[in-house]
Amino acid sequence: MSDSYKYNLGLYFEYISEKYSSDNAIITESDNYNYAYLSKLSNKFAHYILKCNIKKNDTVAILNDKSLEAYAIMIACLKIGVIYTNLDPESPVERFCKMIETCNPQVLFHFDSNSETIVGIKNRTTLLLIDYTELCFKNELSVCDDSLPIQTKSVHSDTCAYIMFTSGSTGFPKGVAISHQNVINFIQWSKVTYKTKGDDIFTNINPMHFDNSVFDFYSSLFAGASLISVSQSLSKNPRKLIDYLNLKKPTIWFSVPSMLVFTLNLRAIRESDLLSLRVVTFGGEGFPKNQLRKLWGLWGTRVRFVNVYGPTECTCICSSYEVSSADMDTDDLLPLGYMAPNFYGLVINSEGKQVGYNEIGELYIGGPNVGMGYFNSKDKTKEVFISNPLNSAFHEVVYKSGDLVKLDSKTNMFVFSGRKDNQIKRMGYRIELEEIENAFNSIESISECAVLFIDNEKYASKIIACLNTKERDEVNLVKILKNYLPSYMLPDLFFYYETLPKNQNGKIDRLKLKEELNK
Repeated sequence: MSDSYKYNLGLYFEYISEKYSSDNAIITESDNYNYAYLSKLSNKFAHYILKCNIKKNDTVAILNDKSLEAYAIMIACLKIGVIYTNLDPESPVERFCKMIETCNPQVLFHFDSNSETIVGIKNRTTLLLIDYTELCFKNELSVCDDSLPIQTKSVHSDTCAYIMFTSGSTGFPKGVAISHQNVINFIQWSKVTYKTKGDDIFTNINPMHFDNSVFDFYSSLFAGASLISVSQSLSKNPRKLIDYLNLKKPTIWFSVPSMLVFTLNLRAIRESDLLSLRVVTFGGEGFPKNQLRKLWGLWGTRVRFVNVYGPTECTCICSSYEVSSADMDTDDLLPLGYMAPNFYGLVINSEGKQVGYNEIGELYIGGPNVGMGYFNSKDKTKEVFISNPLNSAFHEVVYKSGDLVKLDSKTNMFVFSGRKDNQIKRMGYRIELEEIENAFNSIESISECAVLFIDNEKYASKIIACLNTKERDEVNLVKILKNYLPSYMLPDLFFYYETLPKNQNGKIDRLKLKEELNK
């Protein structure tokens, strides 16, 4: 395999699993599993999936509990050109069904037949439901071939590898389609940027339905390194999480800043913790400087800190910035940094022209990490995956990020300046405020609503619902909203109005609402 042309992720993983066959691939709370074992298990799942009459370009949905079996199913799909999508096990049934409707999977692999999600969808879909933990104890899987399927060689680099769902402004989550080639380029960037070696141990703290998990999974298992499975229950208990990781000795940590801030605020991190770490990398939202200074004070002298940026639509990460002690002397947020090699960013104004240094414009991103578009949504794809406005000679796809940035003349780095739309980042999740408004609008008693996000001294990172309604029982409103929205999208505060203020066009005046709330 070492001399072959590794043009898809299945062949890539087979090469890695042969090279590092006896090394640890997956580290769980109870056991370690080497590459040879993981590869053979993924081959068994691949043959099983083929027996289910699922073929290349079909879709498989996974409720992923970060078990060995769940990782193996992901790799199995890659080996036969089947598209996988990791879905949130705790997603409200209404939202879950919208995602299922979008990606139209042939099967849903899950780990708990009694979970609210599985029970909730049983009568609403004809989808084949398979408990993969039970399957491993049945003859159906054990009798499957454990050799690499012949179909692996037929998977080309433009085949879709996975679908990652994000919040949608229409109330429907958008499924971002990412190809094998997108990910292969990402893996190469990660290897170089983090100087990854076979003895590195990555943390998998991020949920598998969250874009940051792409870094955890591909940067480790496609480089011969190890991946520590971190359960959701551990992630919610910072001190237990740190104690667990102290035993497993990770070398590379990746999470949203919120996770680190949460851990710091509970005083769950000590200077003597995680002495094995050589890199702490974070992204998905800004890291408040007052909190970053605390972490730097604990680990800054021995750990490399890397801030990363990248939309889901561009394969997780597009740019990185090496944090230094000089950054602790200012209150400015860290810059987005330099674009990854083989990648580029353009700062474009509202007229479609490139602006100069230190001028604010929208960041357009180009290069081999730009994804395939939105799954089963050609109209949405056309809106933001466009032809480079600066290239009239041929079609060159760039992604309109919606992020407002400027290119610093002194450093030649991108600096974040805000958003051009109603999208926010919260706990690393991209949230369209319109999706929350659509959930409110499904409630019959709501006459008008506007959802705001305010981050200042008065309202620190709060989602605020402004409502015209006779129903003012917030407990009941939240109960209804939970049918449509995950917990991280639920409003923090409710304000009630006889009528919401309007602008000259007759639309709800959100600026006026913000002004009134900030008085």
